[in-house]
Amino acid sequence: MRAWNAWKEAAGLANEPNSPAFRRLHLRWHTVMQGGLQLESVGDVITRAGERAGIEICFTGHSPRRGLATSSRVKGHVRIVIAKQGGWAPHSKVLAGYMEIADQWENSALTGVL
Repeated sequence: MRAWNAWKEAAGLANEPNSPAFRRLHLRWHTVMQGGLQLESVGDVITRAGERAGIEICFTGHSPRRGLATSSRVKGHVRIVIAKQGGWAPHSKVLAGYMEIADQWENSALTGVL
C-alpha cells in the first residue's frame, strides 16, 4: 500500500478509482498524457521487462491474466469470482484449464493412497 500511495503521489494520479494507474507518454516529448495505456502497450511493457530480466520464455500481456486465475485458485477463491474479475465467461473452457492446473495436487486421485 505504501508503494501504491507513493506511486500515486509521484505520478500525480487522481483519487478516482476508475482513473488509469499508468498513463501514456507523448512519443516526441515524453510528457505524461491524460489517457491510460492501450492493452497492446501493457503487453509490450511486460514482454520487454521479461527480455531485460533475461527470462528465456516470452511473457506477454496474457501472462498476468493467467497468473491471476491460477494464483487465485491456489489461494482457494471460487471459480465464479475469478471468472468475473478476470473477464472470462463463467463456464470458460480456457479458465477450466487454468483451474485444473491449480487444482491438480489438491484434488489428486492419489491423495491418501500413497
